[in-house]
Amino acid sequence: MDQFVQLGDWRELLKLFEKKQHTVLGLMSGTSADGLDIAQVKFSWDKQLNFDLMNAVTVSYEISFKEKITKAYDKNFSNVEYVTLLNYEIARKHAEIVKKFDFQCDFVAYHGQTVWHTPTQRATLQLGEADVLAVELKKPVIHGFRTKDVALDGEGAPITAYFDWAFLMGSDVSTAVLNVGGIANITAIGVNGELIAFDTGPGNCLMDIVVRNFFAKEFDEGGSLSRTGKANPDLLQKMIEHERKYIEKKPPKTTGREVYNLSFLEEVGALKPLQPADLLRTIVMFTARMVKENVTLHLPHVKKFIVTGGGAYNQTLLEDLEQAGFEIKLLEKRLIDFREAIAIAFLGEMFVKSLAPAKTVTGAKRSCVMGKLSLPW
Repeated sequence: MDQFVQLGDWRELLKLFEKKQHTVLGLMSGTSADGLDIAQVKFSWDKQLNFDLMNAVTVSYEISFKEKITKAYDKNFSNVEYVTLLNYEIARKHAEIVKKFDFQCDFVAYHGQTVWHTPTQRATLQLGEADVLAVELKKPVIHGFRTKDVALDGEGAPITAYFDWAFLMGSDVSTAVLNVGGIANITAIGVNGELIAFDTGPGNCLMDIVVRNFFAKEFDEGGSLSRTGKANPDLLQKMIEHERKYIEKKPPKTTGREVYNLSFLEEVGALKPLQPADLLRTIVMFTARMVKENVTLHLPHVKKFIVTGGGAYNQTLLEDLEQAGFEIKLLEKRLIDFREAIAIAFLGEMFVKSLAPAKTVTGAKRSCVMGKLSLPW
């Protein structure tokens, strides 16, 4: 057939996937839309799977690009043209960033940028066209890790729980992993040995809104700003009661920035005449209380947290969690910072080995191999 030319070889691709050792680039951009995390991870198979974090870097976005992303979260601003163009722009930006580093890999595991996540309506959307990365980086790209889970009536999150389960959690059921990114989520083992993971509520997202609007900074570094304020007990209780339905909902459950945003603060009356430092302090305590309320109700045996994500550096938040009765353990800095990117690389490795988690945490009807494949051919 002279009309066609063979550009790729499936047999060679399968040989690549069947190797006992892979170097994977995990790419993660969280809901905070601060930048792109890149983790170069080596996975090796012996009797069990092992990983080695070879290199890791975070590249911050320009303010204008971050604002473009966060505008996509706003259904009063965004539209189909905006989302379509942004889908390709994000991918081109990510490819441009990755190409600045000489990180060799066998393939790329790509999370993309979540802009809308509504599992109750059986839908989720991550932007960043994977074919752009495959073409630009000349590597196979595994992506779309959430969509099949949602297709199986799952929450599609928190999918990083499988990495926690495989590598971070020991046999002590009183210890859980608490990740505080834009949204806070927890991974734990239930009293009957079942794997449990769910979002507890806001992580840094509400704090960041207050800091940007009232302090002209991007985030509360080290909790230094919130430490100067005093929590307002009336507002705190009003926020907790506002979220009572979510607190009482049994896992699996997820939430996101489509819930915890400026409209949320307006609805609970948080923007009325409080001093900015007092408002920020109240929101930090609210974040910790949401963790406490959820854990007390759904995981009463959990007494210790391995804290990861940006919130692990917020001393005010950590003190609130300790005051709530939890023992706090911090990992080495690279694991705190790059847990999610490593977890995405891990899901990519699971995909090429056609492995699915033996236990699911999302409420999906069955376990599944998460991900899709984009080729550079």
